[in-house]
Amino acid sequence: MFLIQIFCYIRSFETKLMEYSRDVHLKVKIRIAIFSVLILLLSGEHVYSQISIPKTSDPPSVDGRVNDHCWESAALIDEFFQREPDEGAPLTERTEVFILYDADYIYFGIKCYEDPEIIAAKEMQRGASLPYDDRVHILLDTYLDGRNAYVFEVNPLGAVGDITISNSGRQQNRSWEGLFEGKAKITSQGWEAELAIPFKTLSFDVNTDRWGLFMNRYIPSKNEWGSWPVANLNSAEYAVSDAGIIEGLEGITQGIGLDISPYALAGVDTKRDYKPTYKANAGVDLFYQITPRMKASLTVNTDFAETEADTRQINLTRFNIRLSEKRNFFLDGASLFNFGLEGGRQTEAPSGKLSPFFSRRMGLDEEGSSIPIIYGVKMTSRLNNWNIGILHISENREFGHTYPAVARISRNIGQQSSVGFITTYGNALGESQNFVTGLDLNLATSGFLGNKTLTFVLHGIKSYTEDIHGKDVAWGAILTYPNDLVNFRIGYQQIGEDFYAGLGFVPRTNIREYWGSLTLGPRIDILGIRQYSFGGSFDYVTDFENIMQSQSFTITPAGLRFHSGERFTYRLVYNYEYLDRDFNIYADYIIPADEYKWWEHDLTLSTSGSRDLYGSVSYTTGKFYTGSKNSLNLSINWKIFVRLFIGGSFSKDKVNLPEGDFSADILQFNLNILFSPNITLYNYLQYDSKSKTAGLQTRFRWVLKPGNEILLVWNSGYSIPDERLAMDEDALRFKLKYNFRF
Repeated sequence: MFLIQIFCYIRSFETKLMEYSRDVHLKVKIRIAIFSVLILLLSGEHVYSQISIPKTSDPPSVDGRVNDHCWESAALIDEFFQREPDEGAPLTERTEVFILYDADYIYFGIKCYEDPEIIAAKEMQRGASLPYDDRVHILLDTYLDGRNAYVFEVNPLGAVGDITISNSGRQQNRSWEGLFEGKAKITSQGWEAELAIPFKTLSFDVNTDRWGLFMNRYIPSKNEWGSWPVANLNSAEYAVSDAGIIEGLEGITQGIGLDISPYALAGVDTKRDYKPTYKANAGVDLFYQITPRMKASLTVNTDFAETEADTRQINLTRFNIRLSEKRNFFLDGASLFNFGLEGGRQTEAPSGKLSPFFSRRMGLDEEGSSIPIIYGVKMTSRLNNWNIGILHISENREFGHTYPAVARISRNIGQQSSVGFITTYGNALGESQNFVTGLDLNLATSGFLGNKTLTFVLHGIKSYTEDIHGKDVAWGAILTYPNDLVNFRIGYQQIGEDFYAGLGFVPRTNIREYWGSLTLGPRIDILGIRQYSFGGSFDYVTDFENIMQSQSFTITPAGLRFHSGERFTYRLVYNYEYLDRDFNIYADYIIPADEYKWWEHDLTLSTSGSRDLYGSVSYTTGKFYTGSKNSLNLSINWKIFVRLFIGGSFSKDKVNLPEGDFSADILQFNLNILFSPNITLYNYLQYDSKSKTAGLQTRFRWVLKPGNEILLVWNSGYSIPDERLAMDEDALRFKLKYNFRF
């Protein structure tokens, strides 16, 4: 029955996509792409681990020590299995996880045995990324759908983080902020932690007492991963489909599901040669759980004062650079709006990620400066295999008030596949009316040939723009086999000359792009080497007249990953670019219209992030258009002691052209003071040689309790006239946030 259902969806999707074009060649390509999905029908069967969780009337005090009497009656999981280096073997360090619940919380007590002298723990801030620390992840699949989950993590210093997972672990939203308590302590036997996760923080099905549970432990001193239940090397890091089962969750409640979060803000803006401007503002965010599977959000007079500054980049290509979204309102539930090939790095085209909806088109101008958002409304739902996301805001742009909106609907098929639809209305790039609609099909399995992952994605998009008609269709497809020993992908996309997404991101138009890659990664265990990878990739871009525009071939003869955590890679890259017009590459330097071919050598070395002093360096050298280019990227990070961290990076592109030489440089510096997991001071300084300006952001954050915060943020900009540093402008903001939960 499942195979019949997939076939019907494929035929329906094909019929809709055929309506987009009368091109016979396009129709043939679509049919070939769709036919290739038949290999997904070979899938394995999953065997679940299962454990019953007791209810308690005497909950633990969350202090980081697992010594309350209630833990003696808790469910215990103490069999963790290695994912690497010795797949399937017991974890070399004992790990114990105790689980309890009451009407309002689910509790986890964690004991990680290890020599305390070799524990790696650098981060202390709540919500920080913990890529290099000892840590434990707890994944909760509250709908038991094998697709979506919440992840809570903790390190030995009590830094806690939270992530939402979608698309069976292939998509992650690390900026989601769930309200929960977590503390940890280093002991003579290792480290311990306690987590108390409110059911009000989670969405779940009240009609079942069974959830999915998956746990990871990372031990940096041994570069060792372990999990419960067992997971293989081909699984995603957050393998929702591999989760075991916890049962017995009865009599739990979300309350009425209402959160009200008001804020108040005061500040001052100063600019050289101008009088200071004083600011005062207030607003509110409301979150309401309409049903256990449907959530609505409302933001009024939205402010993003605490948002981290964008990372500076110097663009030496002809095409736009895509910056990351960092605003929490847009990041919460963002995975629901992912479409087509933008599901992750494995599916993204080399020319860039094509997105019918790009959230930075809302509330920001093209330079990244804030635009006032009067209000915003968002609804997300996962109901009976349907996934729904709707977002609408009112904003005040230079040419007047605008009301952009996006809607995304998808239907789950089987365990990991889906078919979906997206539509956007609005135009952040101009005043003409713009409407975009698209269909996508995502077929995936983690049980291909037993335990291998295989995915196929197909999408089609059409834009409707006022006074623009013609080639306004884009479509693409990709087949990926992203596994440990063999990693393979092949894809195709085309974007019409008149395709225009007013709320999206379009890297290039009037192109047909073919790309693929093959990497082999045997595990050899020689001279301290854990894995040796080698392979190649290609990218071939033409216009609709089949005239080649860009081309690249990459050969990677050596990619070494060591047991110690160090990595080394050498690549040889061939590039071809066709310029149909002169290209202003930097300042007053012009590359004449012509055909260009060149080779590059690229070397990269990175040290283990578990060390107190760690970093990376990469060097690229070769020809470049009419001349040559040498690029250096250097990153150094130093944990001086537990509460003080210093990091810096420097990138330099030294370009030699017949017209002259120039250097494109970027310097970045971090100084972080960690008073406690809830009180932190972050400083971020950046300079780039193109604008010859520097920017400093200082952020002080005090989390009184989850949801209640005091923030002090100072942004300042500097120029260097007459070889001296001068402050041009600055903005100081003091913000209070409070959360009322019902």
